[in-house]
Amino acid sequence: MGNGLERGVVRMIELAIRDGLVVDGSGGAPRVADIGIERGRLVAVGDVGAAKLNLDAAGLVVAPGFVDAHTHDDMQLRRDPFNREKLLQGVTTVICGNCGFSAFPHRPGQTSPDLLSTDGPWDSFSSYARTLRAQGIGPNMATFVGHNTVSRHADPQVDRRPDRRRRTQIVDRVRRSVDEGALGVSTGLIYEPGRSSVVEDLVEIASAAAESGGLYCTHMRDEGAGLIDAIDEALTIARESGAGLQISHLKTVGRGNWGLVATALDRIDEAHQGGLDIGFDVYPYTAGSGPFEQYFDSDHVDVARLEFVQIVHCPDFPHFQGLRVPAIAEVEGCSAEDVTRRIISGPRATETVCVIFEIDENEMRTVLAHPRAMIGSDGIPQDGGVPHPRLVGAFPRVLGQYGRDEGLFDLSAAVKKMTSIPADRFGLAGRGRIQPGYWADITIFDHSTITDRATYQERNSPEGIRWVLVNGEVAVTPDGLGSALAGRVLTRAGDR
Repeated sequence: MGNGLERGVVRMIELAIRDGLVVDGSGGAPRVADIGIERGRLVAVGDVGAAKLNLDAAGLVVAPGFVDAHTHDDMQLRRDPFNREKLLQGVTTVICGNCGFSAFPHRPGQTSPDLLSTDGPWDSFSSYARTLRAQGIGPNMATFVGHNTVSRHADPQVDRRPDRRRRTQIVDRVRRSVDEGALGVSTGLIYEPGRSSVVEDLVEIASAAAESGGLYCTHMRDEGAGLIDAIDEALTIARESGAGLQISHLKTVGRGNWGLVATALDRIDEAHQGGLDIGFDVYPYTAGSGPFEQYFDSDHVDVARLEFVQIVHCPDFPHFQGLRVPAIAEVEGCSAEDVTRRIISGPRATETVCVIFEIDENEMRTVLAHPRAMIGSDGIPQDGGVPHPRLVGAFPRVLGQYGRDEGLFDLSAAVKKMTSIPADRFGLAGRGRIQPGYWADITIFDHSTITDRATYQERNSPEGIRWVLVNGEVAVTPDGLGSALAGRVLTRAGDR
C-alpha cells in the first residue's frame, strides 16, 4: 500500500499497526503498543506477532475512530458516500437524524422542505438503511428519527398542534422507526413544527421511543434567556417517558444571556446524580449555524441579532455567501430588514444557511471540559459557499487547540470525549475503544501537528490526520482519501 505499509514475512494476521502511542478511548494512560487486526476486528493489543501488512505508526497517536455525536449528514451520505469532510478529520461513525430532522419517513419523488432536502427512493428507516448499504458509505452511520420530519409527514400544516388522529400517527411512526433500528427520536423545538409541540405530546413520542430502548434527543426550545426552563422541560419529558435524555449542542446564545451555562450544567449534574440517564454534546466554536428562515421572522425582524449573522449558503442569492447581513445591506443599498425579507421570500429560502456569532468562548470551554461532554460537529453539509468550519475541523480543533495548546484536558480525556463516551451513549456495541474483539475503527494522527484549518471564509481540510481505518479497511492515507466504502449502518441492536 505504500506510505509506511510493508509486507511481512509470515502471514499470521491481516494487518498490524506498529509502535504507535495507543490512546484506547477508556481515559486511561497512553502506551506504546502494536495492534493486530483480522477480518475487520481488533484481535490483539501489545505483542501481535507477524502480519501480512504492517503500518508504521511510530511517533503517532493510535486512537479509536472518532464518533461524531451530532451531524446532519443524512443526505450527504447519498451525495458523497465517502463523506470526505468527516473521514478526513478522523471520524469513523456519524450520528444523524438530529434536531428533529431525519431522512425518513419520506415520500419518494418529493424533496423535503427542510435543511436536509431529502430526495430518495425510500420511505422508512429500513428502506433508507437498505439504500445506504447497497451503495456503500465511507463512515459508519446511526440515526435518530426526527420528530419534525415525522410530524410534517403526518400533517403538512406545521404551525399548529396536530389533532389526536395525527398525533397517533406520529407516535406510531416513531415507534416503528425505533423498532426498525433508529437510536430514538430527536426534536428541534425552535423549528416548526416542533415549536408548536406541547409537553404532553413530547412525552408520548419519547415514551414510544423508550419502549424499544431508544433515547430522547433534543434541540431544546430555548438556548437563550429561557435556557434553564428549556432544560427543565427536557428533564420532565425524560422522567415522565422513561427515556434517556440527550441534549444537543449545549450552550447559551446571546451576550445578554451569558452566564447561564454554569446553572445549566448544575441542573444536568443534579439530574444525573439523581439517576436520570442524561448526556450532551458540544461543538468547539463560538458561532452557531442553521436555516436562516427558521431564525428570523419577516414581520418582526430582530435587527440587533442580524449584526452577528453571516450567510454561508444561499442558492437564491449566491453573491450573499460569505458576507454578514449588514455588509450585504450596504452593498445592496438597502436595510438589513430588506435583506432578511428578500432571503425569506426566495423560492429556495429553506436551503439558506447562516452562521450566528453569539456564544461566549469561556462558556464553551466550560461545557467542553465537562467530563461527560461528547463532541458533535453539528455541521450542515453544502456543495457551494463556505460552511461553518465545524463541518470540516471540529475534532482536530479539540485535539489541537483546546487539548494540546490550551491544556483544557489531557490527550486521553480528549480522545474519550470523541470515542467511548458517544459510543456507549448511543449503544454502539463493539466500538469506541481499542481492545480485542472490538471493530477496527481506528484514527492515527500526529499530536504535535494536528489542527483545524477551516475558517468562516475558507473550507480547508485539517492537518495531522495520517490514517483512518473503518471496520479494518483503510479509508484515509497520508496521501488523502482512500477508495474504501467500508462503513456500516449501525443500530442500538448492533450492525445490520
